[in-house]
Amino acid sequence: MYNVLVVDDELMICTGVATLLMNADMNIGEVFVASNGFEALDYIRLEKIDLMITDIQMDLMSGIELIETLFTENPMIPVVVLSAHGEFEYAQKALRFGVKEYIVKPVIPGELLRVTRTLLLERDTQMRSLTDASFNQKFSFEDMSTNRNHILNELISEGFNEAEVDEVFQYLGYEFNGPYYCMLVIKLNLIKAGLLENDINSFRDRNLLRYASLNVIEETLEKWESIVFYSGSNAISVVLQFTQEEMNNPTPFNEQTMIAQLLHNNLLQFINTKSVIGISRIKQGVKSWVDISREANEAIKWGEVHKDYHVFYIEDFGKREGPLTDVGASVTSRVMEDNNSFILSAKQFIDGHFRQKGLKLQEIAEFVCLSPNYLSYLFKKIVGINLWDYVTKLRMEEGKRLILTTDMRRYEIADEIGYETPEHFSKIFKKHYGINPSEVKN
Repeated sequence: MYNVLVVDDELMICTGVATLLMNADMNIGEVFVASNGFEALDYIRLEKIDLMITDIQMDLMSGIELIETLFTENPMIPVVVLSAHGEFEYAQKALRFGVKEYIVKPVIPGELLRVTRTLLLERDTQMRSLTDASFNQKFSFEDMSTNRNHILNELISEGFNEAEVDEVFQYLGYEFNGPYYCMLVIKLNLIKAGLLENDINSFRDRNLLRYASLNVIEETLEKWESIVFYSGSNAISVVLQFTQEEMNNPTPFNEQTMIAQLLHNNLLQFINTKSVIGISRIKQGVKSWVDISREANEAIKWGEVHKDYHVFYIEDFGKREGPLTDVGASVTSRVMEDNNSFILSAKQFIDGHFRQKGLKLQEIAEFVCLSPNYLSYLFKKIVGINLWDYVTKLRMEEGKRLILTTDMRRYEIADEIGYETPEHFSKIFKKHYGINPSEVKN
């Protein structure tokens, strides 16, 4: 059964879309309705959402802000945008962050059902057919030892002169102008992988799996300017390009860590291949490729400390003195001391801000100077519950206290603890405690 989230500040549109979807034969279990982005984020954090349909122009939080925040917290959820004609160019900036389709208002029921059915039932068909073709092809040595890979590996290990840039890229067939770059290094686990999770013990199987992984990575990065190439027996490197305009107007989150998480999820989902991904900082100029390659490979080494985590951004670990060269007891102990300090700071921030409407993971992560994904991982590992479950717990406890000890009305309590409407507060309260707020004093 699929769950769909509909977000629009016009109640009639939400109700109409929800009714249309529930009456369609699409195996939809529930349609959640949110009147603004803040409510939508609560549903995303508390429920399993398979598709989000959202308006762009909304009060309090625009659809663009919602889409960007969704990409930070759950990049796997596909998005359909409901857009007016004049908003199309404005909405295009979210194209990379999960937007699959635009539907121009007024909504035509048949078009909405067609798009929804396609995304719910066939959203991974393209990727699966791509990887199936990879596994079924006849392997050739040419695939793994091309001149292109040799040149790119030399560039990230030895570097090259600025005067050679145009000539080299022209030879490789790229128009790659930057001027800012970031590198991701994806280390594949080829011991047991593939669609049937078989032991990978033959030369042919290993290389077919590498080829399938390369295809998944290239397909995932279709909306980003990137170069993807083999960089070792079990490694694939990605160079991401960022323009000057993008650096002047950055997204409100660490985009490269979200991309890495998306790559890890897709490799696992489509070809059942585990990976560890190291991420560099963003640096200027092609000459920085040697540095960003070193940083990405250094970040990967932290997978030896956190064996249950998979995406490592160098900035999360660069605060410590010196590179990680040996994972011993002293290193692990020092890292855990640092992590406990980070999470203590995060809890103190949440304790002081949980009443804030629209509290975002990015705000908490920026406060403690960690990437959002790594903060979420550490919080669950150290505190024992999901970060947003902790926020909800504080809000519900405070809401219950106010019901029992004050004469505040429901809408006043909802506003006090960070909810836009009393109806939404009541829904979350009942989900948390199993009873309605009105039943607490009975």
